[in-house]
Amino acid sequence: MANITFDLQWREAMTDLLEQLEAEAPEDPALAPQTLTDYACMYIKYLQIYNKLEESYDQMVHPQKRLDLKKALEACIGRLLEVKAWLVTLNDGRDVVNLDDTLVDLKLGPDVLEVRVPRYYRNDRAVELESRQQFLLALMEKYERPATADDAAATAAVPEPSAMSQEEAIAILQANERGRQARARVKALLGARAQQEEDLRRQRMGGDNMSAETAAIKMQAAARGFLAKRRARRMVNEELVFIGMKPPARESARDPVLREVQNLARRKGVQAANRIEYEECVVSMKKRVKEIEGQDMREMVQDRVNKWFLENRDPVTGNYPDFPGPDVGGSKFILNPPIVDPNAGEEENAKDGKGKGDKKEGDKKDKVGDKKGGKDEKKGKKDAPEEPPPEPAPACFFAKHVKDAVQSYCATWQDKDETTNFVQRHDVEMVKATLRPLVFEEVRQEVDVEMAVLLQKLKDMVAAEKAGGSPKKGKKGGKKGDKQGKSGDGAKKEKKPKGEKAEKGGGGKKGKKDPTGDRSAESLYAELVSNGIVQPCPPRGFAEFVGAYSYLGTTLEKADIRPDPSIAQVRQLVTEYCVLPIGSRFVHENAPFVRSVLLYGPPGCGKTLLAHAACHGAGANLINLSPAAIAGRYGGKQVALMLHLAFKLARVMAPTVILVDQVEQVFSSDKKKAKKKPKDGEGGAEGEAPVEPPSRIKKELLKEMKGLAPGDRVVVIGCTSRPQDCSSSDSKALIGAFAKHIHVPLPDYASLRLLWPALVERNGGGPLPTDFDLSTLCTMSLGYPPGAIDRALKMVLTERRRMKLAEKPLSLDEIMAGLYRQQAVNKEDDQALRDWATKLPVNQPKTPPEEPEDAKKKGGKDSKGGKKK
Repeated sequence: MANITFDLQWREAMTDLLEQLEAEAPEDPALAPQTLTDYACMYIKYLQIYNKLEESYDQMVHPQKRLDLKKALEACIGRLLEVKAWLVTLNDGRDVVNLDDTLVDLKLGPDVLEVRVPRYYRNDRAVELESRQQFLLALMEKYERPATADDAAATAAVPEPSAMSQEEAIAILQANERGRQARARVKALLGARAQQEEDLRRQRMGGDNMSAETAAIKMQAAARGFLAKRRARRMVNEELVFIGMKPPARESARDPVLREVQNLARRKGVQAANRIEYEECVVSMKKRVKEIEGQDMREMVQDRVNKWFLENRDPVTGNYPDFPGPDVGGSKFILNPPIVDPNAGEEENAKDGKGKGDKKEGDKKDKVGDKKGGKDEKKGKKDAPEEPPPEPAPACFFAKHVKDAVQSYCATWQDKDETTNFVQRHDVEMVKATLRPLVFEEVRQEVDVEMAVLLQKLKDMVAAEKAGGSPKKGKKGGKKGDKQGKSGDGAKKEKKPKGEKAEKGGGGKKGKKDPTGDRSAESLYAELVSNGIVQPCPPRGFAEFVGAYSYLGTTLEKADIRPDPSIAQVRQLVTEYCVLPIGSRFVHENAPFVRSVLLYGPPGCGKTLLAHAACHGAGANLINLSPAAIAGRYGGKQVALMLHLAFKLARVMAPTVILVDQVEQVFSSDKKKAKKKPKDGEGGAEGEAPVEPPSRIKKELLKEMKGLAPGDRVVVIGCTSRPQDCSSSDSKALIGAFAKHIHVPLPDYASLRLLWPALVERNGGGPLPTDFDLSTLCTMSLGYPPGAIDRALKMVLTERRRMKLAEKPLSLDEIMAGLYRQQAVNKEDDQALRDWATKLPVNQPKTPPEEPEDAKKKGGKDSKGGKKK
């Protein structure tokens, strides 16, 4: 694509943003969005704008355009999250919002709702991510940790082979050799039998051996027939292409898809080169602007400050004013003084005069009416109706930033002529205009230091003149000044201990001492890597979580049936809650805050895959606090240190995803199983300490999770497949620990139709044949999780079987034979999981509104009155 393509896409997105802002704040307040449908349309519109801006930013090569485009993109992401949060509020707190009816009304497909992970989260930090990965791999090699999570799982799954005796080895060799001999004997017998059948067939036909000429004629006939059939097929294809019934064949060199991929890769190279050139220009141009315009800036600031000195000098004593301190901005206070309202002083004087005039009368009235007033106030408080709490309003912090982005685009890029800038290099004049405020600020700070020294010298000169010109007056003035100074010092001394008490007392709490305050982030990182808590994130993507969108969600809700979220909706929720916020500090600080997400569903449904995809998409660190990862590490009181290290490192090296797999074990308080010591012969050496339960981290984990704040760019993802194993109190704690709860269901029929071909191709099976009975396969595999399907295909598609796919395509019987060896999800366990989900806050029945206080009091009086009568 050309540069103009993405410029036009950017222009279209900004036009849509402007229209959206006008629709959100119309002149008539009655036309503002209010209902769920209004905000659903708004959400879809922002999602479309976000996809346009994301693609434009990814392929834009102009460095200065990218800066403005990034501001618009982050503002759009924040606004999208704000609208989604309010959409969830209008949906009774349910995160899954079915928008199929809205899509039908807008004549859009479900692909519009796919939330794309911003590519700049990783591309803009490519050098940082690469260096971090190399550092992590070096540490893992140093501490002999497995390189990947798959290697760790394989190492843990495969036990070490036991020692084999000589007799056992000989028996195995004998069995293998006898089997080989038997197979060779059977093969020879089958060959001899086939030859006998061929000879018998020839004898029955009565024909002698074929001559060379007859054989040649038959071969020529077969070859001519093959060539004629191929020629006929070619003519049919050419005719279909000619009449437009079949697309023309694509040559590999002219394939538009391949050319597009190559073009996008080329644009990335141009983008990097233009960025480097722009950064070099900024450094050199900053020095040049300071050399050329810095002196004029300095003189201007000095003149304004000198003028301020003279205007604010005391005409009686000749004393100069104090120079504004850095807390008020230094010379900024002089160059841009705060605007004072002229009416403010008049209003204060009027209030003071009225207060003094009415003070005596008011005192008398107050004394007389104290008793009556007190009774009337109490009575009024009782009789006055309670004010209803204010209704919640949707957040609109990012609306201002969206508006600023639109205005910046209109002022800078809308009418800018770039017909001569074919290579999309930076604009030097714009660089100068951007650098002038920075250079002016540096010059202003330098002038502040110089003028503060000059002012002190002037004050010393004035004091010396007073002391030398009139010693008596100076002495008196000195005494008076001493008294004033003493009184001033006394006032300060009186206020100082109060301030100290305030700081020591309730005003300021002593911060908790950091046990790792003297250690660097690298040492903390190395320690957690050595213990297997910091792990490399597998390069997984949300595209691997294959599934379809539900087209009947709204219809089922209208029939009072709450359907499971579709696979596409689960992808959407995890992207919005776990990827979009933590990838940008500006978004995370101001967007609706989500500190933790719980993924629950049957085993093998892809919960860990979603966590890895979120971590990889955001370019985040992966800290694994799962029970399997921390077993046998940081025992006893060291648990608090482990959690402190993990969360401190998560904040320092943000963004970070903290994964707690099998989180139900952490919140399970069944101490009988936890404290059970291994029996003799069941593992554990003599005198070995008992295995500590996974729940040992529960208290510190909750404490650290509560300490997460906006701007930390840390999200905790918990995964559980058996939350029903927790007791009632533990289940309540598990639910309360996580802000969002997302159900990861089994794939339905529509998702299986997409999942099977994708997994077959991923495991090396290539595309399925056109005549493959996919419908039967999907029907037979209902109830199997994607993990079981993937394992079945790995068993079927061995290396030897993949080599024979051209001769013998994959059949339904082969796949079903491998699938039947896998375990489907137990219906009882699935029902128990759904019963547990009814305990979630969004699934609780709504409490009826409370009766007003007046009605309660009237009812109480009537009942009491009836009894008394």
